[in-house]
Amino acid sequence: MKGKMIHHVRPAPDTRHSGGAETATPQSLPPLIADLADCGIIPLTQQQRAVAHLTVDIAFSYHVAADDELLLQSLSSALTDFPVLCGRALKLRREDTAELVLCVPKAQHNAGTKTYTPSWAYVPLTFDTNERVDTYINGVAPNDWFAMAVNCIPSGACDVSSFANDEIDTSMLGDPMTRIRVSTVDKGHQVIAISINHSLVDAGSISLFMSAWSRKYQLCREMGGAEANKHEDVGRPIITFDHPMFDMDGKRNDEQASVPDEWTRLLPNESSGENPFVENKANMTNETTDVSCTIYYRSRDQIEVLKNKSLAETHRQRQLQLEDQRGIRTPPYVSSNDALLGEVCKQLEATSVLLCMDWRPVLDRTTFFGYAVLFLYLDFPSASNAAASCRNILGWKGANGEGGCASTVRDANFVMWKMQNETKQGPTDLIWNSWTGLFNLHDQDYCNDNHG
Repeated sequence: MKGKMIHHVRPAPDTRHSGGAETATPQSLPPLIADLADCGIIPLTQQQRAVAHLTVDIAFSYHVAADDELLLQSLSSALTDFPVLCGRALKLRREDTAELVLCVPKAQHNAGTKTYTPSWAYVPLTFDTNERVDTYINGVAPNDWFAMAVNCIPSGACDVSSFANDEIDTSMLGDPMTRIRVSTVDKGHQVIAISINHSLVDAGSISLFMSAWSRKYQLCREMGGAEANKHEDVGRPIITFDHPMFDMDGKRNDEQASVPDEWTRLLPNESSGENPFVENKANMTNETTDVSCTIYYRSRDQIEVLKNKSLAETHRQRQLQLEDQRGIRTPPYVSSNDALLGEVCKQLEATSVLLCMDWRPVLDRTTFFGYAVLFLYLDFPSASNAAASCRNILGWKGANGEGGCASTVRDANFVMWKMQNETKQGPTDLIWNSWTGLFNLHDQDYCNDNHG
């Protein structure tokens, strides 16, 4: 890499008005643990704390390079609506334990302008140039395209009472939890690589942020940065940050007598020492785990063949009555995702899987920014049953909208119950996730003249 330049990008002053009155963007947060002069300290869910040693990393490749100055201006403007991306982790002593919490910069209001003033509240944005043309290897962005969000978890812990003058002790904060690197290669090819601590986001959250940043880029290009910050963009989604778990204190609904069997079947038998979602030493440090990545491709025609094979195998299993043990019904179809899961399970001889589910659409919280993942445990008699088992819990519609099979998991009551039982996990053969449908690349094209 050469020509590196790093900027500390802070949320822009927000001077948006409507009818002569200030309109602050509604940003609902979880209940505050402490309300300090320049920040609020908010809790993290147990799920968030359990993945705080991980990052979500994704690179977007563009054949037309965006303007560096406009990227700076638009990122600053976008961060006004996403202050948690400027947040820092803190270990707080609570009841003889050290709990990981989040410090979120607080908006200061002065003469109709909203500003974020803490010195630590920024996102590092790195601009690089690179002569290398082979940007991707089999679709995977090389590590050196990223500025990784590492060392986010602080080593020491503190008490709320230790905050002098109602201000946070910056020496107790972890490093920035969001880092962005923009690399421009030959012929104007540009890569924007995002690395964010997993406790703040999932893939759906990154998609919300990238769409907002792209939208701000268009406004800055049309109006200029300062004018764009004054513009009341009525079409922008209202982003929220309040996780529904914090609304459920004292409202548990997991009494076994009232829980349907099809719900409890999606919880594994717990095994001590094998639960990746329970906080432990690894979750409270900056230790990372080495992983390998293998990618293979399937064409549309190949996926259709996989679907037909899966259904044929399910019918054969039904004739042999091998599915009766788990109550696996024969669906009239399987999706591409079902079929690919079935193929991978066969290759690995897997008979159990954790399916990752985004709960936003089920709870009608499509603009929630945060960690919105549930893990659904699914086991089956043999790997040949994987695709049909997946379709069974997702459900299907009958002919002409009649009949069919209702989804077990696309139900708000199930989602709320599962959230309360999310840490009940055990060993599984693999974890299956899909980002298909989460990203609207048209809305995330900075140089698209027809954006939004």
